This record gives sequence, structure tokens and C-alpha cells, in this order.
Amino acid sequence: MKYYTTVFNFLLIIHFSVGIDYDGWLNIKIEHSLNCNTEKFCTRGNISLKSIRSGSSVIDQISFTKEHIEELEQIASIDGFYTIKTVCTSPDNKETEFLSSMKAQSFLDSGLSDVIDAWLLPNGDVMAVSFQVHNSSQALSFGNNNKIHSKFYLRYVEQAPVPDTASYIQKLEREREAREKGEVKDNRSFLAKYWMYIVPVAIFVMISGATNPEPAGQAAR
Repeated sequence: MKYYTTVFNFLLIIHFSVGIDYDGWLNIKIEHSLNCNTEKFCTRGNISLKSIRSGSSVIDQISFTKEHIEELEQIASIDGFYTIKTVCTSPDNKETEFLSSMKAQSFLDSGLSDVIDAWLLPNGDVMAVSFQVHNSSQALSFGNNNKIHSKFYLRYVEQAPVPDTASYIQKLEREREAREKGEVKDNRSFLAKYWMYIVPVAIFVMISGATNPEPAGQAAR
């Protein structure tokens, strides 16, 4: 199963929860599209967590070579994106893939520093993994040991309540059947029930009285 995300997705619509219902290990394999020869993606590193509830992680990543930097600069020269793929594996051997990206020039300017966010549902399922540039004063030396500086965070997602449409439809159906059978009692007052009949009669009486006044009594002789 593949999901495609960008670094800007989910940041405005996610609600955070205070915990998670499930605990277990999680492994996130990181691949990128730099210096991969004939392959589209090749290994960049790995993030492992013994407990997603604790959030403690171990990050192991390669160092960029001169060839990595040169290719990244070529992508930056055309204002392109540096693309990363993550493969998340959980205890049930379920694998989920995500794609994320960031501006190649921004990644160079940051000194190869990024922030990795993994977004988890309360049941422990990973719904997204995103990468974004981390503002860093780390100077980038074009040698053979350009390390990637990453910060990793688990983000817990609270699922929005789902409307119980079926129950609402059943309630409307029961009310309709009750009205058809005459089982629904009308507790309104007499005026509330028959005002549409009373008001016209009252108006008619008032108009009749105004147009036909009683004649004055004859003077006494």
C-alpha cells in the first residue's frame, strides 16, 4: 500500500491526542533518490522504536559523499525537489510506504538538517511520514563525511467523530411510522392547533363590526 504526501500536508488539519491505545515496536526504513545508479531509490538510513508509546527512537543514517552533494546541487540548480521514501513496518508485518519531498536548495542551505514526523493513529497505524528542512547553523563541508542531521518526532492523531447516520435515519423512519399509525400524540393547546381557523373568523367579525355600526337610539318623546 502506498501513500503520497508532501512536507506541507496534514500540518493544518491534524488534531493531537494525549495518548495512544496501542504499544509496540516500529521500524521506518528511509530511502532517497540520490546516487542510486540504476535504482530509483536506495538506502539513506533507518529509524527504530522499541515502543511507540515512549517515542524513544534510534536513528542510523549514511553520510553524504561528494557524489551525493553534486547530484543534490544539480537538482537545486533547476529548483527541484529532493525526494525521500519511507517504508514503515509494524509487529503484524504490515508495510506501508510514503513519499515526501523538500526543496533541494533548502536542504543544502540547512547543512543537511531535517525534521522527520511520523503521524500515528490511536491504534498504532502510521498514516503519514513527512520531512521538512530544519533551520540549522551547521556548515556544510564538501568532503567525504557530510552527515545528515535529523530530528525525529512521533505525532499522535485524534480521529474525528463519525456521524451515526444509520441511527438517525432509523429514528426518522420510526417517527414516520408512528405518525401514520396515529401513535404520536399532539400535546399542543387548542389555540396552537386551530389558530389558522380562529384568526380568519376573528378578522371577519372585526371587519363586519367596523362596516356595520349599530344605529343610534331614537330620541325620547
